[in-house]
Amino acid sequence: MLALNILDIPRLMSALLTGSLFDEFTLTEASITTFYTMTIDGRLEKSFFSGEEEQQTENTEAAVKTEPEYVRWKDVKPRCFEMIKGKRIPLFFRFVFYLPKEKLDDFWKCSGLRADPALVSGLCLNLRFNGQTLVATTGTSLKTFTPDRSIDNAWDDYVKRFLKEASITAEEV
Repeated sequence: MLALNILDIPRLMSALLTGSLFDEFTLTEASITTFYTMTIDGRLEKSFFSGEEEQQTENTEAAVKTEPEYVRWKDVKPRCFEMIKGKRIPLFFRFVFYLPKEKLDDFWKCSGLRADPALVSGLCLNLRFNGQTLVATTGTSLKTFTPDRSIDNAWDDYVKRFLKEASITAEEV
């Protein structure tokens, strides 16, 4: 696990709310507090869609049948933006993102990992703002215990590169 203090909060917020940097991540949960608190459970409710819409959603979302499906950030972002935008900053927010399963192979290739990718349940990126500081925290969820930290370390390195390539400055906490 890695905790990064985001030094350029405006740049990250712009990338998060108006850019496409986080669009392909899945959102498992979110909480935003302004003059009220909005909580989002990111599970995709397929029963909401008609048969044709469900098929279209499955195609555009690259749904994976073997796991619970979550919404893409790009589909929830406009609602969160509406709540956060304005002259006053939120009192608090927390977003829990996961790297989508279909992106795991790319992550594995660029990381050069030797471990079996089937070990991974999820690669997590949390963004937490307390009204003054914004901290990004990484996490890995594995299907079985392993003392090997290579997956954790590779994910931490990936997130640091991801932010650096977006010109978002951060320092380890």
